[in-house]
Amino acid sequence: MAEACGLTEQNVVRLHAGASYVVVLLGFSRGFPYLAGLHQELSLPRRATPRTRVPAGSVGIALDQCGIYPMASPGGWQLLGHTDRVVFDEQREPPNLLDIGDTVRFVQAG
Repeated sequence: MAEACGLTEQNVVRLHAGASYVVVLLGFSRGFPYLAGLHQELSLPRRATPRTRVPAGSVGIALDQCGIYPMASPGGWQLLGHTDRVVFDEQREPPNLLDIGDTVRFVQAG
């Protein structure tokens, strides 16, 4: 991803973690949050060929949005990282960790 954006990995992480994202839509799969607020330098198109399986918790980018895969599923977003937060759990009330209008910040692990 860093190479595709013409940035170093450190700059990709800095730009991504430095942004505040707003949940603008839940969809694609149950609980998948579409997040607005991606830094323009990180904007990338979807993959030409989607992956057959993206692990739950994967953080991806497609055009001007960021998203978190709530469960393992096929997907074509460019993967940036992973979160251990469970964004959708049928046993939880409410099942979505995030709701439309919520603000999300990512922090670098470690």
